Amino acid sequence: MSEGFKGGCLCGAVSFECAAAPKFQANCHCDDCRKSGGGVYASYAFVDESTITIQGETGSYASPADSGNTMTRHFCTTCGSPVFHTNSRAPSRLGIRVGLIDSADWFQPQANVYTCRRLPSTPLDPDITAFDKMRS
Repeated sequence: MSEGFKGGCLCGAVSFECAAAPKFQANCHCDDCRKSGGGVYASYAFVDESTITIQGETGSYASPADSGNTMTRHFCTTCGSPVFHTNSRAPSRLGIRVGLIDSADWFQPQANVYTCRRLPSTPLDPDITAFDKMRS
């Protein structure tokens, strides 16, 4: 992928446009990502804050990560769609929920994280690097 992407929440109240390709792409199988999105895992495209414009009102929920850092999840205040998250360790890096991207056929995760918490029925592609927990 050599260009940016755009997308938005279910109701359209929050939209975003990124001018650059993601720096990293991953699936997370941790309990918090599953609960915040209601799926068996969450897929993210990580971008620098300076490359993305987000329009619309988001609410947020902050919670401690296993590392002791603070994870802040941002969601649409109208429809509740999870939009992105930040981590206090790298506050200018946003993890955009891939399911909200208009055309994400380019998405190819480079890692599966927290595979120690994945549901047993969730298959893992053996060609994608897997980490039992978050990599440092």
